Amino acid sequence: MNKHDGSTLDSLFEELGELEEVNARAAKKVFAIETERRMKKLGLSTTALAQRMGTSRNQIHRILDEADAGITLKMLFRLAGALGMPLRLGFGPPAVGAGKRGRTPKGRRARSSSRSEARA
Repeated sequence: MNKHDGSTLDSLFEELGELEEVNARAAKKVFAIETERRMKKLGLSTTALAQRMGTSRNQIHRILDEADAGITLKMLFRLAGALGMPLRLGFGPPAVGAGKRGRTPKGRRARSSSRSEARA
């Protein structure tokens, strides 16, 4: 029997008080990658996207910065509109088979609809 059974990276980060930051950075990285893919598909430069959003190129660079997890809801909706992609936010029940606090049996956090739908 493995004495570490049940230990996860999530539990380690939670113990260190860093789980929220790690999850925010991971979500932002996925979001930035998907934004870049959509920009490429539409043939949009940062300048063109900034013009569509009515903002600066610097703001677009902050959106695309995987390490900068801070982005407002207002900016998310403006970005979604400029990219022609729906943005849905919400809370829901944990995934089927999830344990306490929305975790799946293997200790991974249940994927939120906002993160998976932001990729669409």
